[in-house]
Amino acid sequence: MKPAERRAEIMRILCRRRHEKASKLAEALGVSTRTIQRDIEMLSTTEPIYTLCGRYDGGVYVMDNFYMSRMYMTSQELAVLQKLLTFAEKQSVCNLTQEELATLSRIISLYTRPKTKKGNEK
Repeated sequence: MKPAERRAEIMRILCRRRHEKASKLAEALGVSTRTIQRDIEMLSTTEPIYTLCGRYDGGVYVMDNFYMSRMYMTSQELAVLQKLLTFAEKQSVCNLTQEELATLSRIISLYTRPKTKKGNEK
């Protein structure tokens, strides 16, 4: 994954989760924590994100009122949706692999509106 793609993915993750630790971002993207820190430094010059230090509330945050205007699906996510559509059209049993189930889960979380800190949907 190229740096620009990785930074775009960091922003997608932050917009969904609203905050995350650098170590979790590194694990999700398969890079080192230092790489994520450098990416955050770059992103913070152009995007509404900030970091907080601390063991429990520390991490990278996106501003409360910021949401990406448009989210696009990856080719893998589109392929899973197409497979589900094909199975549904044929009214056959839908057998998905673990990877496909994870992808479907990502799709659902991607298009589920994030909750505010009080637990209410925005």
